[in-house]
Amino acid sequence: MQRHAINGARVSARRATYVKNTEVGNLRDLHDGLVGKMRNQGVLTNQQVSQNKIGREAIPAFNVNFMQVRDQAATPQSAMKQKETIVVQVAPAPVPSPSSAPEVYRNADGERYNDGRYTRFQEQISSFIPKSRQFTDPVHTFAYGTDASFYRLNPQLVVKVNNEEEIQKILKVAVEQQTPVTFRAAGTSLSGQAITDSVLLKISHTGKNFRNYEVHNGGKQVTVEPGLIGGEVNRILLAHAQKHGLDDLYKIGPDPSSIDSCMIGGIVSNNSSGMCCGVSQNSYHTVKDLRIMLVDGTVLDTGCPESRASFLETHKDLVAGVLDIARSVQEDTQLSALIRKKFAIKCTTGYSLNALVDFPLSDPIEMIKRLMIGSEGTLAFVSRATYNTVPEYHFKASSFMMFPTIEDACRAAAVLRHETGVDAVEMFDPACIRECKANAGMLKSVKGLSEADSEATSLLIECRGKDRDQMIANVDEVLNALKKHQVPVCTTLEDYPFSEDPEECKLFWDVRKGLIPLVGGAREAGTSMLIEDVACPVEQLGPMTRDLIAMFKKYKYHDASCFGHALEGNLHLVFSQGFRTDEEVERYSAMMQELCEIVAEKYGGSLKAEHGTGRNVAPFVEMEWGSRATDLMWKLKELFDPEYVLNPGVILNRDMDVHRKHLKGSPKASPLVDRCIECGFCESNCPAKDLSLTPRQRITVWREIKRMEELPSKTPEDEKRLGEFHSLFSYYGEATCAADGMCQEKCPVKINTGEMIKSIRADEMKDTQQSASSMAMKLANNMSLFNSMVPRLLNTVDVFHGLLGPAFLEWTSNKLNVASGRAIPTWNRHLPKGASALKEPLKPTTAAGAEPLKVVYMPSCVTRTMGPSRLDTETASAHEKLLSIFHKGGYEVVYPDGVSSQCCGMMFNSKGFSEAAAVTMEKLEEALLKASENGKYPVVCDTSPCLQTLKEKVKSPELKFSMFEPVEFISKHMLDKLDFSQKKQSVAVHVPCSSKKMGVEAQFLAVAKKCAVEVHPSGVPCCGMAGDRGMRYPELTGSSLQHLDLPSTCTDGYSTSRTCEMSLSNHSGINFRGLVYLVDEATTAKQST
Repeated sequence: MQRHAINGARVSARRATYVKNTEVGNLRDLHDGLVGKMRNQGVLTNQQVSQNKIGREAIPAFNVNFMQVRDQAATPQSAMKQKETIVVQVAPAPVPSPSSAPEVYRNADGERYNDGRYTRFQEQISSFIPKSRQFTDPVHTFAYGTDASFYRLNPQLVVKVNNEEEIQKILKVAVEQQTPVTFRAAGTSLSGQAITDSVLLKISHTGKNFRNYEVHNGGKQVTVEPGLIGGEVNRILLAHAQKHGLDDLYKIGPDPSSIDSCMIGGIVSNNSSGMCCGVSQNSYHTVKDLRIMLVDGTVLDTGCPESRASFLETHKDLVAGVLDIARSVQEDTQLSALIRKKFAIKCTTGYSLNALVDFPLSDPIEMIKRLMIGSEGTLAFVSRATYNTVPEYHFKASSFMMFPTIEDACRAAAVLRHETGVDAVEMFDPACIRECKANAGMLKSVKGLSEADSEATSLLIECRGKDRDQMIANVDEVLNALKKHQVPVCTTLEDYPFSEDPEECKLFWDVRKGLIPLVGGAREAGTSMLIEDVACPVEQLGPMTRDLIAMFKKYKYHDASCFGHALEGNLHLVFSQGFRTDEEVERYSAMMQELCEIVAEKYGGSLKAEHGTGRNVAPFVEMEWGSRATDLMWKLKELFDPEYVLNPGVILNRDMDVHRKHLKGSPKASPLVDRCIECGFCESNCPAKDLSLTPRQRITVWREIKRMEELPSKTPEDEKRLGEFHSLFSYYGEATCAADGMCQEKCPVKINTGEMIKSIRADEMKDTQQSASSMAMKLANNMSLFNSMVPRLLNTVDVFHGLLGPAFLEWTSNKLNVASGRAIPTWNRHLPKGASALKEPLKPTTAAGAEPLKVVYMPSCVTRTMGPSRLDTETASAHEKLLSIFHKGGYEVVYPDGVSSQCCGMMFNSKGFSEAAAVTMEKLEEALLKASENGKYPVVCDTSPCLQTLKEKVKSPELKFSMFEPVEFISKHMLDKLDFSQKKQSVAVHVPCSSKKMGVEAQFLAVAKKCAVEVHPSGVPCCGMAGDRGMRYPELTGSSLQHLDLPSTCTDGYSTSRTCEMSLSNHSGINFRGLVYLVDEATTAKQST
């Protein structure tokens, strides 16, 4: 069997004994080090280096021509041992390990230290990038040292880049100073391609930059920039269709499971695919045009004829080089056949060599464009992409079919691939089936699931159609194909009907999406969750899956699961792995070697089907592709990036052990977050993402703080670093966290980073601020006095607003805010006046003998103290509007006892005063139980965040399930009691975080649409107000609400949180108020017919 290049004879020895690296494995490193040193000393020219004109005469001490050795590496194993002996003898000195300090800078992971070049780089870019967008501090560099993979490389410098021009200037400096750069979008990459220990260029979370888009041709094409999230683009296309009344809907082709978190930059650069897009709808096949910036700063816009013509003229040598490589490939029938075969299935290992065979030599620009797709930022920067979109069909049906064995399920998948137009086929291996048995909904919906034996495997099959007839025809096609080939199922095909029920289909697909979290959430604390991603021809999927399961058993990965996109022969291999000891690392290394041999050598498959090569399988590219194709990849790299400035070490790497180096630890930090897999899905929901740290980064930094704190003996350097981490985390991690829990909504293992931050705040209060805790307790016991004083204070401030004007109050409050250490809130012109006094509810009019409807109304502290602002046209308080609605609906309203002194405790809990919060909650629960007669009557709280706190904290299940926020109550209990009319033409709505978490977003929008012709969601996951935190840290709301994008036609805005409404008003230019204002205006009591 032909072995992987250079690594050669070490393979079986490593797998058998877990031995350390040999000098042969570092031959490339040694060569690079000597070449780099001689180039720095002026002995070699850049041209010699880039063209590999380096032989014995250039490097006498190296006694071997490197390119000769690389060519010899593709030698049968039997002949390799002798060659290894020769090579080792000519190596004059061992290569320094990454842990030891290198003598000179080397362009290799772990050896890019600052010999002055990074200082010079930073000095030069500071002429056009402000220091506020450059980060060298230990917290930011550590936070950006990881992506969704299990590798860690901490950058020397993180730069937030705002536009293409800045990147152009940065690249010029990077080439001049020989400082490699890595582009990063969402950082959800799984193979280590979005990290570096050099310069990290962050093109996302930089405000509105790199987020432009344009929809063309009724949605059939869309032009997007790299900072847009994939799911966001699909929502843009949907909104375009709705706005223009279009029947045909479209979406981008790639549909990775991370589509609501990953960004266009990564989707293009990794050639992402997903559950339904297969090969035909990935980026390679659906990108129409790209705007590309080469390392020399040249921009090629493939959609612009002038740009194409200019590029062909100015870059003749590069174009000629690409054509030479393409010509050699097209003339090599064996290699051309291999390329076509490999890209017939999913394949993201190495470069997109199919670009060299899919297009004629007369069209080099098309080749270059396609080479960029899947190149992981190693050939150029893609600043814009135009996609040909694909249809998004309304009609869908899903079936969860059970098969006796893996082989039966995979045979069914092969039949469906070759004989039907089925849209999606997802496989669940026996380990996944065991997890499905723990799901009550699945047991109810899938016949025979509970009795399925240890070999049972399933396929989740989906058929779609433009109309229902087409969908039914597609379903029939699937069933007929399975019957024709007599594929056995666990019972009968009739027992696995295709369901059109949205709830049941959602159940099936939620279970599929939840397979990764099941492993991630159940893993041992201190271990990482790994996801390998392989593919083979679907006909071989069954035996390959069997071999992989046996491999996992051999290496004792007892939690491993194999599942994935069976239609494409694509498996995801999910398992937990520790990197705490040498033995754990060696076990992983041996398993990885065998995995690659099974997939690449035995089955001719893809080592990376859709997750990108990265560092993870860079050492195995040659094992999969062979030396001829791999050499062509190196030539392509050197054509486009001769100085190795663009993300070096990714896709191609001369270190054959890079996949087992720089492994990321996962130290215990807190039971609240120890399950975090650092995938980054949470980041797009975080209001602080453009300002400070994201939830993922807060966790990873806190893990490092806890690791340092628990060191048995700390050096002075350790103490200094720990102190810096604590100091910086105080603002970037703790103070600017809204703690709203929206991160949990996107987290696959349902971690609420806000809870961790609240626990940190509580611990700090216990340790350092006993007096503050005491004051909080006094306030909790005197809420009635507090609630009576706040309206007076607000009215006093409003008088000064009228007398002195807004400018003076803003200036004064900002000064006081800073002087008080952010304890005193800042003032803005939308600060409300005091609320009116709570009124006695009107008695409803009921028919003789009829028992009136009853509702318990708990007005929150916020609505009892805060009324409309001076700038609002409304004068009534929110509680007046809700009382009016209740009266129209015929409800008798009951207040809980001591309503003026009641509080849910959220204002205390968010600041870490947990004891005060518990006292107020206990008192309120007692009053609500009494007023509702133990949950007999519904309880409505008019402020969504307060209602969510109540639902989370109350102990009585009867009370928990009888509580509603106002929109939910109106939607469920009052639509039949009110007549609605659309009183407003165009309004904006912001659904608070709490309402989203309680699942009432759809009801919120539905109620608003009954009251207004056009309803425009804010598009902001969280406004960042977080009670009064956004007033004490106004940069938090400013950062979040810069993404508000409301049409100019909007005249009013609505929400269900008074503090959020204040901030939204301040940043939108329109008055936001409670949705009850709109409902009250748009409704009358139901007229009897």
